[in-house]
Amino acid sequence: MPRDLDHILVSGYVSAESYTSPNTGRDRVVPTERNRNIHGSSIQNQFGVAVNEFRQEIDTDYVYLEFISEVDCLMAFDSLDDGRGGDHRFVSSKREQVIINGQEHERYRACVFLNTNGISKFLNKIEAYLDENKNTPNGNPKNQKLINNIASIQRATLESFWQEKEIPFPDYNQQIWWEVWIRRDDFQNDLHEEASMIPILLEQGIEVGERRLVFPEHIVRIIRATAETLSTTLLYSDKLAELRKPKEAANFFTGLEQQDANNWVQDLKSRTVNNVTDDCVLITILDTGINRGHPLIEDFLPDENMDSVKPEWGTADTIRQGHGTQMAGLCLYGDLTDILQDNSQINIYYNLESVKLIHPNNPHDPELYGAVTEEAVARATTMNPQNKRVMVMAVSATDGRDKGKPSSWSSAVDKICFGENGISEDKTVFCVSGGNVETYNVTDYPVKNYGESVHDPAQAFNALTIGSYTEKTFIDQQQFNGGQPLAETGAMSPSNSTSISWDNMWAIKPEIVLEGGNLGNQNNGIIDPDSLRLLSTGKNFRSEPLCSFGDTSAASGLASRYASLLSNQYPTLWAETIKGLLVHSAYWTNNMLGNRQIHELSRIEKISLLRQVGYGVPNYLKALKSANNSLTLIAQQSFMPFQLDGSAIKTNDMHLYTLPWPVDALSNLFDGEVSLTVTLSYYIEPNPGNKQYSKSYYYQSHGLRFKMIDSNETIDRFKERVNREARSEDNNESYSGENWIIGSQIRDKGAIHKDIWTGTGADLSTRNSIAIFPVNGWWKTRKKLIRYDNAVRYSLIISIESSDENVDLYTPILNMVDIQV
Repeated sequence: MPRDLDHILVSGYVSAESYTSPNTGRDRVVPTERNRNIHGSSIQNQFGVAVNEFRQEIDTDYVYLEFISEVDCLMAFDSLDDGRGGDHRFVSSKREQVIINGQEHERYRACVFLNTNGISKFLNKIEAYLDENKNTPNGNPKNQKLINNIASIQRATLESFWQEKEIPFPDYNQQIWWEVWIRRDDFQNDLHEEASMIPILLEQGIEVGERRLVFPEHIVRIIRATAETLSTTLLYSDKLAELRKPKEAANFFTGLEQQDANNWVQDLKSRTVNNVTDDCVLITILDTGINRGHPLIEDFLPDENMDSVKPEWGTADTIRQGHGTQMAGLCLYGDLTDILQDNSQINIYYNLESVKLIHPNNPHDPELYGAVTEEAVARATTMNPQNKRVMVMAVSATDGRDKGKPSSWSSAVDKICFGENGISEDKTVFCVSGGNVETYNVTDYPVKNYGESVHDPAQAFNALTIGSYTEKTFIDQQQFNGGQPLAETGAMSPSNSTSISWDNMWAIKPEIVLEGGNLGNQNNGIIDPDSLRLLSTGKNFRSEPLCSFGDTSAASGLASRYASLLSNQYPTLWAETIKGLLVHSAYWTNNMLGNRQIHELSRIEKISLLRQVGYGVPNYLKALKSANNSLTLIAQQSFMPFQLDGSAIKTNDMHLYTLPWPVDALSNLFDGEVSLTVTLSYYIEPNPGNKQYSKSYYYQSHGLRFKMIDSNETIDRFKERVNREARSEDNNESYSGENWIIGSQIRDKGAIHKDIWTGTGADLSTRNSIAIFPVNGWWKTRKKLIRYDNAVRYSLIISIESSDENVDLYTPILNMVDIQV
């Protein structure tokens, strides 16, 4: 059946209800079987020794101490912070693995700031723990949860602030660059609170970078010094929070074979129709600059749409092999391999912007790349303030050492996407390449891909992270006798990095994969023929206008083109919806599924699948249009997830949808199989800093979740299952599941959640209610930051599909809705 119908935007069909989560959460096991007097006295003694040792170095009215947890226990991080950032403050934490009797265990180290009052308060907590007259009503020691889980206390050193799990702490005499995270006291205004530290650092010969990043609770700067110098200066500032190693941008430029194809280029140019308007969508390429004189680019990249973060660099693509110019070709046309052999007309509805982000031919000191990215986006916005844009950045760090943990760079990307607040229009689709795996040996693939983490900043929750797969398997046997493709048709590309090595708490990355090319195996050696790569516009366009290109860079260029086409087709759709549609339309190839169906995979196999290739390959036609037997509903809404109730912050609203549903058409299918796909897409406000990312301390401002009414479940029982406030006090019944193929425990990571349900038409005819509700984030737990009355927006995308081409599911819904896109 032709896919030529616009998606349906549903307005209404939703009600807001007061919401309280039915989940109470669980703590890690606390070691309760211990002698309180022995343990409490030990902690008391260690605390006093640690305070004295810190003060021996310098006379201050405050100290930094390191609290170390019992093995396999989570400390009571809440109790380490007074909630106001005053007398005692939880600065940061890190988790480490320890081997005991040949078994691997984990424990936590928490760095805590305490002033004179804070020291007294903590000593009082220990004394209350030891005092049997102050037992709790159930007979336990007071402050048991806090004191029992502490194994030891010691004075903090500079190394206590080091957050790079994969990198050893630098030699104390080595002059290096540091990424310094500085605490903010004023959370509402940027008062340049770190400014008072700068003269002190400069007096000690410490070099301080110009750029800075501002997050809700931290300011990040780059400095160059030895650890020994920092241990006598920065360590004794009450502003220090964390130390990290600055990122270095990857050198992903490889020598590419060029070919003389001026006649192809001119033919394509003659077939290209410029449909660009003043208010068109812009694809903003943050890269190495672009040579806009290329015949296929010049009409779509005005000179006034080019800028550079450093004016002395110029705006042209001066990298020897080029990169930005190749990105521009893919963003405009897609893979030129097929287009050049076609005779059809090419319509282009969008312009390009270029902001030169890096210039490897002009080396400079390590940059704070988050701040550089913020500046690049600000420059683009200044050039064309009224236009909607899709950002694309194929620049990444040299490694994936963060393993999903937010960095200053990824947090800056999240901040850019989120905009000024939760419901403003200053949001953008930000396509970021996942970063490339370098394959040197035939045996590297795919084992190396499993182990190499997606590169910074592609772990950003709000970014649309793009990985690579391939359909390119042809090798010219006359040129490469006996050569075979390394990756099979439909498999992940050899360049694709993954999130398999991440903790399961972090976002699923990449979310989607697109063509990134392939490599070959000839006599057990790696070959890289042009036939296994994409074709794009060459930097040296006068002599070599076409060049081969590939990897996750090429894939991200293709994704940005899809996003801009969707934005042009549906100008009222939000950035969250455009991102959601690309993920929503994605499918897994037979190769990715091992020639099985998704529901046949085990839970472990599903997790591995998603962390290799995300939700698969976007189907652009499905993202763009509906069909009579395959329709897509879109709801764009906002609500306030939290509220201040007295002195506590609680969950506020949930949304309950009673959707227009093709009940008769579905019922007529009876036992015919149908599928339902639901995608929930939203942006979070980041709050980076390595406090414990569980319970009260969150990187994300909030989370959203969805649930669907079950077969034969009444709306009242559905509300009870989702919402504690709708339950009666004596209701202790258990509730049935929803039979999702992926499942909430796998899908509910990051800021976009997709799942699939399959069943009979008759069964689906009764499932037209969906609830959207909030879960915890730092907006709820960090009261002092005053975000509890902020609203957020989200996009809900729902598709119903039947293989029966004679069924019309679309028209009955269209006749019920108020507004059609």
